[in-house]
Amino acid sequence: MKNRKKTGSFLAKNPGIRIGIIALILLLVVGVSSAFTIEKQIQVRVEGKDYTATGKLLETLEEVLIANDIPVSTEYQVSAPLTTLFKDVNNIDITKKVSGNLTVDGKTIPYLSGAKDIAGLLKENNIEIDNDDRVVPETKTLLTSQTGDVQVIRVNVVDSANQKVVPMTATIKENPSLPIGSRNVIQVGQNGLSNVKERIHYENGVEVGREVLANDIITPAIEEVIEAGPASTIIMPESVSVTSTTGNVNVESSAVGNGEASINTESGFKASMTVSATAYTATGNGTASGTMPVAGHTLAAGSGLPFGTQVYIPALGGVYVVEDRGGAVSDGVIDIYMNSQEECVNWGRQNIEIYVMS
Repeated sequence: MKNRKKTGSFLAKNPGIRIGIIALILLLVVGVSSAFTIEKQIQVRVEGKDYTATGKLLETLEEVLIANDIPVSTEYQVSAPLTTLFKDVNNIDITKKVSGNLTVDGKTIPYLSGAKDIAGLLKENNIEIDNDDRVVPETKTLLTSQTGDVQVIRVNVVDSANQKVVPMTATIKENPSLPIGSRNVIQVGQNGLSNVKERIHYENGVEVGREVLANDIITPAIEEVIEAGPASTIIMPESVSVTSTTGNVNVESSAVGNGEASINTESGFKASMTVSATAYTATGNGTASGTMPVAGHTLAAGSGLPFGTQVYIPALGGVYVVEDRGGAVSDGVIDIYMNSQEECVNWGRQNIEIYVMS
């Protein structure tokens, strides 16, 4: 039978180590106990006023603030997380959050924020802006009780290329050899056409401005040149700019549109068309609309042009009104009332450009 060698425990054989471990345990116990009982003080600034807060080391900041009657509601912004242990807290700033409305992407968002500035407010609300967007007030503006509402304006810039009308102009001059009240077209005016490259600026989807980058003329506009008898009154569309008037001639403008027509913003007219134009004179009867025909004013047209439609006829230098119909008149054909059969014969049938005003 073998004899077993008796061995004591390690700690029994090393009493110094054992004493050290026991001392360490006691130190830890004492330290933890002390942490629960030892207090410290910090300075707390609330809305610019200084207070002293006292608390135990292992309490949370929130517990200490509440115990010291210092506000910690959601209306206030605290410079350190409320869950921080008081032992790790130095001085604290507490400010009241700012309220207002944040408008962005068609929505209005009420905010209650402790952010330092507008940029911080946007970050709190997960709102991203690009280099073109505008923010009112600016993002670097400090967020205070005076800030009020904040607006994010989405800015979009689009380049476009389109064909656009070049509006005609007109020159009107007196010719003493013409009868009083008469007019004669020396040069028939016509709108031109150009290729226009533009940079269009939008804010929140609404156009706010255009910048012309290039304007290449395809067809130049032709100026209307009209001679008029002494003391004549010439009625011109507002969209035809009269650049020069000489002599005893009065020029009046006729407004384009009646509130229902869709007017082209470039040409100033609802439409333009080439028509076959004939002429007719007095028959002793009134027009189909019930009026008596007047030279230089009355026009017969197809049903595509309702009664009352105003039409500018450059070849005749005046504004006419659709007041009549006719058996030979259809869409694409007009019949112009004139004073005499001789004038009608001289006119004959012509293909001309007309501009619908309303």
